[in-house]
Amino acid sequence: MNRRELLKQLGLGLSAGVLIPPFLESCSKDASGPEVQYDGNVIVIGAGAAGLYAADILRIKGINVTVLEAASQPGGRVRSLRNQTNVQYQTFSNASQADFPVELGAEVIYGSNSSWGKIISDLGITTKEINPMASRYILDNAAKPAADWASDSDFTSVQTFVSGLPNYVGSSSMQSAAGLSNRAQTLLNSQTGNYFGSSSDKVSAGGVAESLKLITHDSKQLTTFANPWEDILISRFNGVLPQVKFNTVVSQIDWGTNVITITTKDGAKYTCTKLVVTVPLAILKSGGISFRPALPSTNTSAAAKFGMDASVRMILDFKNNFWGLDSSFILGGATVPHYFNSGVNRSKLYRTLSLTIYGQKAEQLSALSDLEKVKLVLSELDLIYAGQGTKYIRRDLNKPEPNIAKGEDPYSNILFLIQDWAKDEFTKGGFSYPLVGATLQDRKNLAAVASNRLYFAGEATDFSGDAGTVSGALNSSVRVVDEIIKSILNK
Repeated sequence: MNRRELLKQLGLGLSAGVLIPPFLESCSKDASGPEVQYDGNVIVIGAGAAGLYAADILRIKGINVTVLEAASQPGGRVRSLRNQTNVQYQTFSNASQADFPVELGAEVIYGSNSSWGKIISDLGITTKEINPMASRYILDNAAKPAADWASDSDFTSVQTFVSGLPNYVGSSSMQSAAGLSNRAQTLLNSQTGNYFGSSSDKVSAGGVAESLKLITHDSKQLTTFANPWEDILISRFNGVLPQVKFNTVVSQIDWGTNVITITTKDGAKYTCTKLVVTVPLAILKSGGISFRPALPSTNTSAAAKFGMDASVRMILDFKNNFWGLDSSFILGGATVPHYFNSGVNRSKLYRTLSLTIYGQKAEQLSALSDLEKVKLVLSELDLIYAGQGTKYIRRDLNKPEPNIAKGEDPYSNILFLIQDWAKDEFTKGGFSYPLVGATLQDRKNLAAVASNRLYFAGEATDFSGDAGTVSGALNSSVRVVDEIIKSILNK
């Protein structure tokens, strides 16, 4: 399906591809030439949200821009089930009863007036707000609403710490800063560890607090009603997609002279005068791309202050919703810190759970076979919901019923989908988080421009409060384009 057909199907129209950031509103559609006169060219590495947005703004400004993307599709960590052709994805999609967009990456919009929220709103896409009172919290293997735990001292201590995070001052981990009992640790981890991309003993309370204080958008949490996120990106950035070269894996960057040379894994070479790097932090830290000369110590020292851990997303279908039709998040599991009733408010069938696991727990799951992963999760659900997980898990009708008498695995035909982001060679994990000792200045140093030639964008480089989110990636794009244009105009 080409872009025009896709946009027609989405009901968005080609005009939906151009939304101008505030600082570009002076651009005239009737201008006789490019607004920014520049004889050079810019290459952007990565066609995720950050790379596409940066390239699109540069294109609108009249600057020659090319995007090099290692994968075969745009979006980066924005990935939707409906857009995948892999047999595993299609098997689940064809057998699943989910009648709403299933996301393999980010799935919650944080802030209706955040950067991502505004794009979705401006495109006229219907969203559904998640009721902030609809969460369930797990203690003693029981999942209950907040009101039912109101008299529990461990529960109230966790919630008091979470609500007070923006005012925290210090350099401790979430776990140390909270100082709670062993009984409260899984609930604490779900909201202050897993929520920020790792575990509560690794995420810096002070680093998170600095970012939370900077957020200016509202605190609403929303999902899209019918439009998958990947389709939204394709629609919004359709104008720049012709400049994207897919399946182009960058292996080396020579940036020591005024002309930068990018070498790909297959030996192809590209040159530019300015380069924007938007690859995930884990790719930078793992040496997936070789820089010659080495990156400045300002950037590398800052990168060491942040982690990007393993991430596993699991989608499970059930024949019955046993966790509560009006529930949203189920927080505090020992195996899965974060369950999400992903069809809430947008589905006729509330029978799908989306599970998101980061950090050490994700590493442990990643080492298991997919079937072993699901068995471990079902055992936790069975413990919390009196055996209903295994009882109601949906099975693939296209597979034969296991013959238990012959020793066949009774779980062999269950229906599930797993996206292991740590095993994705172009991502290698979830999203960035501050390690103990990291500060907001370290994010700024990570994003520091090198020799007016090398620029950095992506969620890890956002220092406006939204790091770790799609909005953070978009914010970083606006910043990096502003840096490039000021450099060109010598401002």
